[in-house]
Amino acid sequence: MKLLLPACVGLGFLIAAALPARAVPGPGDEPAPAPAKSKVDAAAALPADSLAAPKATSWAERFTLGGGIALYFYQPTNGWDNQFLVYSSLRFDAQFQPFGLHFEPRLSNEKLRSYYEGLAWVQEAYLYFEHDFFKLKVGKIYKQLGLFWDNSFYGNIQVYEGLKFDPNAGASLEGKLGERLGLAFWAQYFVIDGHTNASLTGRDTISIPGARRRNTLAGRLAPFAQLSPNARLELGLSGEHFTADLPSAKHSVWRMAVDAKLTWGGLGFWGEVLHQSGANVDAFPYPAAPSAKPPLPGRASADNTYLLAGVEYALGPLVARYDLSLARYADVRVEEVLHLPGLGVTFNQYTSLLAEYAWWQRYAPEGSSQVDRSVNLTWMGHF
Repeated sequence: MKLLLPACVGLGFLIAAALPARAVPGPGDEPAPAPAKSKVDAAAALPADSLAAPKATSWAERFTLGGGIALYFYQPTNGWDNQFLVYSSLRFDAQFQPFGLHFEPRLSNEKLRSYYEGLAWVQEAYLYFEHDFFKLKVGKIYKQLGLFWDNSFYGNIQVYEGLKFDPNAGASLEGKLGERLGLAFWAQYFVIDGHTNASLTGRDTISIPGARRRNTLAGRLAPFAQLSPNARLELGLSGEHFTADLPSAKHSVWRMAVDAKLTWGGLGFWGEVLHQSGANVDAFPYPAAPSAKPPLPGRASADNTYLLAGVEYALGPLVARYDLSLARYADVRVEEVLHLPGLGVTFNQYTSLLAEYAWWQRYAPEGSSQVDRSVNLTWMGHF
Protein backbone atom coordinates (compact mmCIF):
# COMPACT_ATOMS: atom_id res chain seq x y z
CA MET A 1 0.00 0.00 0.00
CA LYS A 2 1.30 3.44 -0.87
CA LEU A 3 2.44 5.82 1.84
CA LEU A 4 -0.24 8.09 3.25
CA LEU A 5 1.57 11.39 2.92
CA PRO A 6 0.85 13.82 5.77
CA ALA A 7 -1.69 16.56 5.43
CA CYS A 8 0.95 19.22 4.89
CA VAL A 9 -0.81 21.57 2.50
CA GLY A 10 -1.30 23.77 5.56
CA LEU A 11 2.43 23.62 6.29
CA GLY A 12 3.00 27.36 6.33
CA PHE A 13 0.23 27.89 8.88
CA LEU A 14 1.25 24.88 10.94
CA ILE A 15 4.93 25.82 11.10
CA ALA A 16 4.13 29.40 12.02
CA ALA A 17 1.91 28.20 14.86
CA ALA A 18 3.67 24.94 15.69
CA LEU A 19 2.89 23.81 19.23
CA PRO A 20 1.68 27.24 20.35
CA ALA A 21 1.30 28.35 23.94
CA ARG A 22 -2.47 28.33 23.51
CA ALA A 23 -3.76 24.95 22.49
CA VAL A 24 -5.77 25.89 19.39
CA PRO A 25 -5.95 28.98 17.16
CA GLY A 26 -8.67 31.57 17.57
CA PRO A 27 -11.45 32.47 15.14
CA GLY A 28 -9.56 35.40 13.69
CA ASP A 29 -6.50 33.26 12.87
CA GLU A 30 -5.75 32.65 9.20
CA PRO A 31 -3.38 30.25 7.45
CA ALA A 32 -1.55 33.22 5.98
CA PRO A 33 -2.17 36.43 7.96
CA ALA A 34 -1.63 39.76 6.26
CA PRO A 35 1.30 41.83 7.50
CA ALA A 36 0.77 44.57 10.03
CA LYS A 37 -0.35 47.87 8.57
CA SER A 38 2.53 49.99 7.36
CA LYS A 39 3.62 52.91 9.53
CA VAL A 40 1.80 56.17 9.02
CA ASP A 41 4.09 58.80 7.52
CA ALA A 42 5.00 61.10 10.41
CA ALA A 43 5.31 64.02 8.04
CA ALA A 44 1.63 63.77 7.14
CA ALA A 45 0.72 65.44 10.45
CA LEU A 46 2.89 68.50 9.80
CA PRO A 47 1.28 71.81 8.78
CA ALA A 48 1.22 72.61 5.09
CA ASP A 49 3.76 75.41 5.43
CA SER A 50 6.29 73.28 7.32
CA LEU A 51 9.81 73.36 5.90
CA ALA A 52 10.46 69.77 7.04
CA ALA A 53 10.87 67.37 4.14
CA PRO A 54 8.44 64.42 4.22
CA LYS A 55 9.96 61.05 5.05
CA ALA A 56 9.49 58.53 2.26
CA THR A 57 8.04 55.15 3.21
CA SER A 58 10.49 52.36 2.44
CA TRP A 59 9.21 49.47 0.31
CA ALA A 60 10.61 47.11 2.95
CA GLU A 61 8.08 48.45 5.48
CA ARG A 62 5.28 47.25 3.22
CA PHE A 63 6.72 43.78 2.58
CA THR A 64 7.12 40.72 4.82
CA LEU A 65 8.71 37.34 4.13
CA GLY A 66 8.23 34.12 6.08
CA GLY A 67 8.43 30.40 5.61
CA GLY A 68 9.71 27.15 6.99
CA ILE A 69 10.81 23.56 6.53
CA ALA A 70 9.35 20.33 7.87
CA LEU A 71 11.42 17.13 7.93
CA TYR A 72 9.01 14.21 8.04
CA PHE A 73 9.83 10.56 8.77
CA TYR A 74 7.14 7.93 8.20
CA GLN A 75 7.72 4.53 9.84
CA PRO A 76 4.91 1.97 9.40
CA THR A 77 4.52 -0.62 12.14
CA ASN A 78 2.88 -3.23 9.91
CA GLY A 79 5.70 -4.01 7.47
CA TRP A 80 5.07 -1.34 4.84
CA ASP A 81 7.95 0.75 3.45
CA ASN A 82 9.16 3.76 5.40
CA GLN A 83 9.94 7.14 3.89
CA PHE A 84 11.71 10.42 4.62
CA LEU A 85 10.25 13.58 3.10
CA VAL A 86 11.14 17.28 3.07
CA TYR A 87 8.47 19.99 2.77
CA SER A 88 9.18 23.69 2.45
CA SER A 89 7.03 26.80 2.34
CA LEU A 90 7.55 30.49 1.61
CA ARG A 91 5.10 33.29 2.38
CA PHE A 92 5.24 36.72 0.77
CA ASP A 93 2.97 39.56 1.89
CA ALA A 94 2.84 43.17 0.76
CA GLN A 95 0.43 45.93 1.76
CA PHE A 96 -0.30 49.24 0.10
CA GLN A 97 -3.30 50.45 2.05
CA PRO A 98 -6.08 49.66 1.55
CA PHE A 99 -4.80 47.02 -0.91
CA GLY A 100 -2.40 44.14 -0.48
CA LEU A 101 -1.30 40.78 -1.81
CA HIS A 102 -0.35 37.34 -0.50
CA PHE A 103 1.68 34.66 -2.30
CA GLU A 104 2.53 31.26 -0.83
CA PRO A 105 4.43 28.67 -2.92
CA ARG A 106 5.23 25.15 -1.66
CA LEU A 107 7.94 22.63 -2.57
CA SER A 108 8.53 18.99 -1.62
CA ASN A 109 11.17 16.44 -2.58
CA GLU A 110 8.44 14.08 -3.80
CA LYS A 111 4.99 14.69 -5.24
CA LEU A 112 2.47 15.35 -2.51
CA ARG A 113 -0.09 13.41 -4.55
CA SER A 114 0.06 11.50 -7.83
CA TYR A 115 -2.39 13.92 -9.47
CA TYR A 116 -0.16 16.96 -8.74
CA GLU A 117 1.64 18.25 -11.81
CA GLY A 118 5.03 18.49 -10.10
CA LEU A 119 7.04 18.97 -6.92
CA ALA A 120 6.18 22.68 -6.62
CA TRP A 121 2.76 24.30 -6.44
CA VAL A 122 1.02 27.48 -5.31
CA GLN A 123 -0.98 26.95 -2.14
CA GLU A 124 -2.51 30.42 -1.84
CA ALA A 125 -2.20 33.54 -3.99
CA TYR A 126 -4.58 36.48 -3.80
CA LEU A 127 -5.02 40.23 -3.93
CA TYR A 128 -7.13 41.88 -1.27
CA PHE A 129 -8.90 45.07 -0.24
CA GLU A 130 -9.14 45.81 3.49
CA HIS A 131 -11.42 48.30 5.23
CA ASP A 132 -12.27 48.55 8.93
CA PHE A 133 -13.64 45.16 10.03
CA PHE A 134 -13.65 43.26 6.71
CA LYS A 135 -11.29 42.05 4.00
CA LEU A 136 -12.13 41.06 0.42
CA LYS A 137 -9.76 38.52 -1.15
CA VAL A 138 -9.69 37.51 -4.82
CA GLY A 139 -7.49 34.67 -6.07
CA LYS A 140 -6.66 31.23 -4.72
CA ILE A 141 -7.93 31.09 -1.14
CA TYR A 142 -8.61 28.52 1.59
CA LYS A 143 -12.23 27.46 1.84
CA GLN A 144 -13.65 27.78 5.38
CA LEU A 145 -15.75 24.77 6.32
CA GLY A 146 -15.85 23.73 9.97
CA LEU A 147 -12.73 23.84 12.13
CA PHE A 148 -9.75 25.03 10.16
CA TRP A 149 -7.25 22.63 11.77
CA ASP A 150 -6.37 20.63 14.87
CA ASN A 151 -2.60 21.34 15.20
CA SER A 152 -1.56 17.87 14.00
CA PHE A 153 0.86 17.27 11.12
CA TYR A 154 -0.18 13.78 10.03
CA GLY A 155 -3.76 14.96 9.65
CA ASN A 156 -7.24 13.48 9.93
CA ILE A 157 -9.72 11.63 7.72
CA GLN A 158 -11.34 14.95 6.80
CA VAL A 159 -8.19 16.40 5.23
CA TYR A 160 -7.58 13.17 3.33
CA GLU A 161 -11.01 13.65 1.72
CA GLY A 162 -10.49 17.31 0.80
CA LEU A 163 -12.56 18.79 3.63
CA LYS A 164 -9.63 20.65 5.27
CA PHE A 165 -6.80 22.79 3.86
CA ASP A 166 -8.71 23.13 0.58
CA PRO A 167 -7.71 26.20 -1.48
CA ASN A 168 -10.01 27.19 -4.35
CA ALA A 169 -10.11 29.89 -7.05
CA GLY A 170 -12.56 32.72 -6.44
CA ALA A 171 -13.40 35.39 -3.86
CA SER A 172 -13.75 35.52 -0.07
CA LEU A 173 -15.31 38.27 2.06
CA GLU A 174 -14.24 37.83 5.68
CA GLY A 175 -13.83 39.75 8.89
CA LYS A 176 -14.38 40.00 12.63
CA LEU A 177 -16.69 42.06 14.82
CA GLY A 178 -15.84 42.64 18.47
CA GLU A 179 -12.88 41.76 20.66
CA ARG A 180 -13.90 40.10 23.94
CA LEU A 181 -17.32 39.10 22.60
CA GLY A 182 -17.91 39.03 18.89
CA LEU A 183 -18.32 37.24 15.61
CA ALA A 184 -15.92 36.08 12.88
CA PHE A 185 -17.48 35.55 9.45
CA TRP A 186 -16.69 34.31 5.91
CA ALA A 187 -18.74 34.48 2.69
CA GLN A 188 -17.03 32.74 -0.24
CA TYR A 189 -17.63 31.94 -3.91
CA PHE A 190 -15.25 29.79 -5.93
CA VAL A 191 -15.51 29.35 -9.68
CA ILE A 192 -13.46 26.16 -9.62
CA ASP A 193 -11.41 24.04 -7.22
CA GLY A 194 -7.72 24.76 -6.66
CA HIS A 195 -6.54 21.21 -7.49
CA THR A 196 -3.96 21.20 -4.66
CA ASN A 197 -5.48 19.89 -1.45
CA ALA A 198 -4.14 16.81 0.40
CA SER A 199 -6.96 14.40 -0.45
CA LEU A 200 -5.98 10.83 -1.25
CA THR A 201 -6.54 9.65 -4.80
CA GLY A 202 -10.19 8.82 -5.41
CA ARG A 203 -11.49 10.39 -2.19
CA ASP A 204 -12.17 13.87 -3.61
CA THR A 205 -13.35 15.16 -6.96
CA ILE A 206 -10.04 16.78 -7.88
CA SER A 207 -8.10 13.50 -8.12
CA ILE A 208 -10.49 11.96 -10.67
CA PRO A 209 -9.22 12.54 -14.25
CA GLY A 210 -11.43 15.06 -16.04
CA ALA A 211 -13.45 15.93 -12.91
CA ARG A 212 -13.66 19.32 -11.15
CA ARG A 213 -15.60 20.99 -8.36
CA ARG A 214 -17.42 24.03 -9.77
CA ASN A 215 -19.43 27.01 -8.50
CA THR A 216 -18.82 26.53 -4.80
CA LEU A 217 -20.75 28.70 -2.35
CA ALA A 218 -19.45 28.56 1.23
CA GLY A 219 -20.14 30.49 4.42
CA ARG A 220 -19.13 30.39 8.05
CA LEU A 221 -20.27 32.20 11.20
CA ALA A 222 -18.11 31.83 14.32
CA PRO A 223 -19.24 33.65 17.48
CA PHE A 224 -16.61 33.79 20.25
CA ALA A 225 -16.24 34.91 23.85
CA GLN A 226 -13.07 35.74 25.78
CA LEU A 227 -14.17 34.27 29.10
CA SER A 228 -11.03 35.36 30.93
CA PRO A 229 -7.46 36.35 30.01
CA ASN A 230 -6.65 32.63 29.65
CA ALA A 231 -9.99 31.15 28.59
CA ARG A 232 -11.81 31.41 25.24
CA LEU A 233 -14.91 29.75 23.83
CA GLU A 234 -15.59 29.60 20.09
CA LEU A 235 -18.53 28.13 18.19
CA GLY A 236 -18.98 27.65 14.47
CA LEU A 237 -21.72 27.05 11.93
CA SER A 238 -20.74 26.63 8.28
CA GLY A 239 -21.97 25.18 5.03
CA GLU A 240 -21.24 24.86 1.34
CA HIS A 241 -22.78 23.82 -1.95
CA PHE A 242 -20.97 22.90 -5.16
CA THR A 243 -21.36 20.93 -8.36
CA ALA A 244 -19.23 17.81 -8.65
CA ASP A 245 -18.58 17.71 -12.39
CA LEU A 246 -17.63 14.03 -12.85
CA PRO A 247 -17.00 12.28 -16.19
CA SER A 248 -20.05 10.09 -15.58
CA ALA A 249 -22.49 12.78 -14.35
CA LYS A 250 -22.90 16.06 -12.47
CA HIS A 251 -23.95 15.94 -8.82
CA SER A 252 -25.26 18.63 -6.50
CA VAL A 253 -23.39 18.36 -3.19
CA TRP A 254 -24.37 19.99 0.11
CA ARG A 255 -22.28 20.10 3.30
CA MET A 256 -23.06 21.45 6.77
CA ALA A 257 -20.76 21.60 9.81
CA VAL A 258 -21.16 22.52 13.49
CA ASP A 259 -18.04 22.93 15.63
CA ALA A 260 -16.77 24.22 18.98
CA LYS A 261 -13.43 25.01 20.65
CA LEU A 262 -12.58 25.78 24.25
CA THR A 263 -9.12 26.89 25.39
CA TRP A 264 -8.14 27.41 29.00
CA GLY A 265 -4.50 28.22 29.52
CA GLY A 266 -2.52 25.35 28.02
CA LEU A 267 -5.58 23.10 27.79
CA GLY A 268 -7.68 22.90 24.64
CA PHE A 269 -10.72 20.91 23.51
CA TRP A 270 -12.32 20.89 20.06
CA GLY A 271 -15.02 19.02 18.21
CA GLU A 272 -16.84 19.06 14.87
CA VAL A 273 -19.71 17.22 13.19
CA LEU A 274 -19.96 17.52 9.41
CA HIS A 275 -22.58 16.01 7.09
CA GLN A 276 -22.46 15.64 3.32
CA SER A 277 -25.43 14.99 1.05
CA GLY A 278 -24.61 14.17 -2.57
CA ALA A 279 -21.77 12.21 -4.18
CA ASN A 280 -18.56 14.13 -4.93
CA VAL A 281 -16.75 11.02 -6.27
CA ASP A 282 -17.77 8.01 -8.35
CA ALA A 283 -15.86 5.09 -6.78
CA PHE A 284 -15.22 5.52 -3.06
CA PRO A 285 -15.31 3.79 -0.64
CA TYR A 286 -15.54 0.95 -3.20
CA PRO A 287 -13.24 1.44 -6.21
CA ALA A 288 -13.97 -0.41 -9.44
CA ALA A 289 -12.56 -3.93 -9.78
CA PRO A 290 -12.36 -4.62 -13.55
CA SER A 291 -10.33 -7.82 -13.02
CA ALA A 292 -12.99 -9.42 -10.83
CA LYS A 293 -15.27 -12.10 -12.27
CA PRO A 294 -17.67 -10.65 -13.07
CA PRO A 295 -16.11 -7.11 -13.18
CA LEU A 296 -17.38 -4.86 -10.38
CA PRO A 297 -18.18 -1.17 -10.89
CA GLY A 298 -17.13 1.43 -8.35
CA ARG A 299 -19.59 2.46 -5.66
CA ALA A 300 -19.72 5.86 -3.98
CA SER A 301 -21.62 7.10 -0.96
CA ALA A 302 -23.82 10.19 -1.13
CA ASP A 303 -24.70 10.21 2.57
CA ASN A 304 -21.55 10.84 4.63
CA THR A 305 -21.10 11.96 8.23
CA TYR A 306 -17.74 13.02 9.70
CA LEU A 307 -16.67 13.50 13.32
CA LEU A 308 -13.55 15.28 14.54
CA ALA A 309 -12.64 15.62 18.23
CA GLY A 310 -9.49 16.21 20.21
CA VAL A 311 -7.74 17.44 23.31
CA GLU A 312 -4.34 19.07 23.83
CA TYR A 313 -2.41 20.11 26.92
CA ALA A 314 0.76 22.22 26.98
CA LEU A 315 3.05 22.17 30.02
CA GLY A 316 6.16 24.24 29.49
CA PRO A 317 7.85 23.09 26.26
CA LEU A 318 5.87 19.82 26.13
CA VAL A 319 2.51 19.30 24.43
CA ALA A 320 0.47 16.10 24.77
CA ARG A 321 -2.43 15.65 22.35
CA TYR A 322 -4.99 13.19 21.06
CA ASP A 323 -7.14 13.38 17.92
CA LEU A 324 -10.06 11.23 16.85
CA SER A 325 -11.53 11.42 13.36
CA LEU A 326 -14.35 9.26 12.04
CA ALA A 327 -16.15 8.90 8.70
CA ARG A 328 -19.40 7.03 8.16
CA TYR A 329 -20.50 6.28 4.57
CA ALA A 330 -24.13 5.37 5.20
CA ASP A 331 -25.05 4.39 1.62
CA VAL A 332 -22.59 1.50 1.61
CA ARG A 333 -22.40 0.77 5.38
CA VAL A 334 -18.68 1.51 5.70
CA GLU A 335 -16.91 3.33 8.55
CA GLU A 336 -13.34 4.52 9.08
CA VAL A 337 -11.78 5.52 12.41
CA LEU A 338 -8.42 7.23 12.92
CA HIS A 339 -6.84 7.52 16.39
CA LEU A 340 -3.87 9.91 16.52
CA PRO A 341 -2.10 10.39 19.88
CA GLY A 342 0.93 12.68 19.83
CA LEU A 343 3.65 14.32 21.89
CA GLY A 344 5.49 17.49 20.94
CA VAL A 345 8.34 19.59 22.29
CA THR A 346 9.09 23.23 21.50
CA PHE A 347 12.82 23.96 21.52
CA ASN A 348 12.36 27.70 20.96
CA GLN A 349 9.95 30.01 19.15
CA TYR A 350 11.30 28.85 15.77
CA THR A 351 11.79 25.08 16.13
CA SER A 352 9.69 22.16 17.38
CA LEU A 353 9.40 18.37 17.15
CA LEU A 354 6.18 16.37 16.97
CA ALA A 355 5.76 12.58 17.29
CA GLU A 356 2.40 11.02 16.34
CA TYR A 357 1.10 7.46 16.06
CA ALA A 358 -1.62 6.75 13.49
CA TRP A 359 -4.05 3.89 14.05
CA TRP A 360 -6.47 3.98 11.09
CA GLN A 361 -9.05 1.19 10.66
CA ARG A 362 -11.82 0.52 8.15
CA TYR A 363 -15.00 -1.40 8.99
CA ALA A 364 -17.17 -2.79 6.16
CA PRO A 365 -19.69 -5.61 5.65
CA GLU A 366 -16.81 -7.71 4.26
CA GLY A 367 -14.84 -7.27 7.49
CA SER A 368 -12.32 -4.85 8.98
CA SER A 369 -8.98 -3.83 7.43
CA GLN A 370 -6.07 -1.49 8.10
CA VAL A 371 -5.77 1.83 6.30
CA ASP A 372 -2.58 2.79 8.15
CA ARG A 373 -0.45 1.97 11.18
CA SER A 374 2.56 4.23 11.55
CA VAL A 375 4.88 6.30 13.71
CA ASN A 376 5.25 9.83 12.32
CA LEU A 377 8.09 12.17 13.35
CA THR A 378 8.15 15.78 12.18
CA TRP A 379 10.90 18.32 12.91
CA MET A 380 9.66 21.80 12.02
CA GLY A 381 11.45 25.12 11.73
CA HIS A 382 10.16 28.47 10.59
CA PHE A 383 11.21 32.10 10.26
